[in-house]
Amino acid sequence: MKMHHYLMTWGINVAKNTKLLRDAIGHTARCAYSTICRQSSSKTSDLHGGTCDVQKSSVIWLGMHAFYTVLSKKPEIYGTSTLLKYLRFEVSLSRNKRLRRRLGNVVKDGLSGVAALNF
Repeated sequence: MKMHHYLMTWGINVAKNTKLLRDAIGHTARCAYSTICRQSSSKTSDLHGGTCDVQKSSVIWLGMHAFYTVLSKKPEIYGTSTLLKYLRFEVSLSRNKRLRRRLGNVVKDGLSGVAALNF
């Protein structure tokens, strides 16, 4: 939602800047993974015995799915570009079949909160 707000505020043409947006979404997902790893190995985490064992592919897939879910709520803006098609394709790749099965409940829980969003 924040990305959508930024794009609309800046007046970026989504259809003409699909590659930029795809790269930004991928970078955001990779940064999320890096942040999780960094936070899980902080002094505070070590002091309290915290650990985090999450796979990079899981975080990236969840990020792509989240962006697809939120941006697909605005088909009048994102439906004319190839961005939604790209995100749908990335989420549904056969190499991600295991992730879809394993993270299905996480996605289902998250979608229950997204349904109430109106932006």
